[in-house]
Amino acid sequence: MRTILLFSLLALAARAEIKDRIAAVVNGHPITLSEVEERLGPELTHVPPGPAGAAQRKELLKRGLTQFIDEKLVESEANAMGFDVPEDEVDRAVEQLARQNGMDLAQFREALGQQSITFETVKDSLRRQQLMFKLLQYKVKPRKVSDEEVQAAYANMSQEADVEVRARHIYIAAPDGAPPAVRQQGKAKADEVLRRLHAGESFAKMARDFSEGPSAKEGGDLGYFKRGQMIPAIEQAAFSIKPGEVSGLIHTPGEHGGYHLVMVEGRRTLPPKPLSEVQEQIRTRLANESVVKEREHYLQQLRKTAHVDEKL
Repeated sequence: MRTILLFSLLALAARAEIKDRIAAVVNGHPITLSEVEERLGPELTHVPPGPAGAAQRKELLKRGLTQFIDEKLVESEANAMGFDVPEDEVDRAVEQLARQNGMDLAQFREALGQQSITFETVKDSLRRQQLMFKLLQYKVKPRKVSDEEVQAAYANMSQEADVEVRARHIYIAAPDGAPPAVRQQGKAKADEVLRRLHAGESFAKMARDFSEGPSAKEGGDLGYFKRGQMIPAIEQAAFSIKPGEVSGLIHTPGEHGGYHLVMVEGRRTLPPKPLSEVQEQIRTRLANESVVKEREHYLQQLRKTAHVDEKL
């Protein structure tokens, strides 16, 4: 969440002047720096201080501005072609976004307010996304993928062996919404478990005694899994350490946030599936990749014919 610091009136005036800077002008329509910052609010709060943070912030702002410009160009093109997004369609998109974040509409509004993001900003962004989807769906069509392309893609896949790992997992709860003392207690507990693991105690025993995850009774055993089957933080740890090694503490934010430890017990290579089982999956992937390329080409054409003046 953003922290609003109260300085003198002079400092506030200076900050307001900076936030109202023009970030870009698209076909005569300005995009302000404050609009870009508001859209990136949650990401900007995680930028560290110092020179490295300043470079990261600049990169985030450039990326956010590029997306904003693309949306503006698409919005203008869609309006010119008569595309529209009814209000009830936008409302449904907002409700769906709230559900995806495990909230009802009132909770979603409150969460946005805590991050200094207005409800109207979210609605406008979703409206532009819906316009972009409709226009690109009309302009960009998936191409027909030949059998030869599928076979070539399968040959490349077969050269890259699929790997799965067997791991154990310890989870110590420290949710974002909990009081600070509870979160500190969770961190201290996780630190103690890690210390005892480094001292040579059994990971399975530590999981049974201290883990609050669903696999605790099985000693934290997650069995074998491939990429894409676990939450990203656990997966990244499991596939980056060797069998027998224990990860460092992994912190995940959110309502079910906390601290995780992972130990890999085994790693094995899987034989490739027969072409007959995966050919339609490959065909769909190649068609989708072609749509992405055509979409980028179309956006590049819009940029070339538009008057865009970036000022960041």
